[in-house]
Amino acid sequence: MPKRAKSGVSATAELTCLLRAKSYGEKRPHLKSDDYVAVILSQTFHSLFSMMQKTFLLGDDIFNLATPAGIYPYIVARTLYIDDIFKKTAGRFSKIFILGAGFDSRAIRFHYALQHSAIIEIDSPAMQQHKIEKLSEAHISPPANLVFLPIDFNQQNLADTLDTLPLAAGEKCLFLLEGLLMYLEPAQVKRLLSAISDYSRDGSQIIFDFVYDHLLVDDHGSTDSSPFNGEYGVKESVEGVRTIGEAWRFGIAANGLDALLQQYGFALLDRADARELEKRFFTDKQGKCLEQINTASCLVYANREKS
Repeated sequence: MPKRAKSGVSATAELTCLLRAKSYGEKRPHLKSDDYVAVILSQTFHSLFSMMQKTFLLGDDIFNLATPAGIYPYIVARTLYIDDIFKKTAGRFSKIFILGAGFDSRAIRFHYALQHSAIIEIDSPAMQQHKIEKLSEAHISPPANLVFLPIDFNQQNLADTLDTLPLAAGEKCLFLLEGLLMYLEPAQVKRLLSAISDYSRDGSQIIFDFVYDHLLVDDHGSTDSSPFNGEYGVKESVEGVRTIGEAWRFGIAANGLDALLQQYGFALLDRADARELEKRFFTDKQGKCLEQINTASCLVYANREKS
């Protein structure tokens, strides 16, 4: 796993971008995604992973040894899953909030389809400034409907920011929290979801992924081997994110998702764990699974119900 390139800049965000760049250049059709922006941005990275850029872009599988087992296909499947929702719902939402945006490129890649929506990217000040600098370095101009809003989730409440962005009658929003919740403290997650719930109108939607709560480790890094029994690539993932100072802090019980969504006024539309993602994206016509996905995470798509 990579080390932090500079204070406040997420190493996992950089790794995700690099993996998307690798996917764009894939010769294996089932692993190919459409993030051409990631290819351009990755060429501007100068962290410890910069020495591996050519490996990414040439699609050399030797690089996969540097990531936990099953992470690369998970990132690919997650990208395809979310891209599909953006394509299917384009034009439905007046505002699209991308929280913990990292190097997300959907405002650029889907600009034509989303041109009538306001795209609001929310991230830590240092990470967001880093992204803006990289876009400039890569000569990529953000679209006019993309707004950058820096928020320190440790110090600021999302609700205060949303209060400055009033909704007109009938407006619906889409909230994307990709690779975010697991890095926040439970109290921060509660404030975040409460703010989204209070702001959202009926028909608004949310997409997020989470890790299972039994995979969390204590502050001393104690990792009883039992939570990882039968899990694919999870122990490596837990140890990897902790090593780079981005340890997982929040998880959801496997049977606790419906109750959590209900608490904040949302109803489940779709849930896709590792096995489901393998079935949808990596199983051929003969029923053979072509890729095994890291089992730490699950994707969720939900709708705001009537109050």
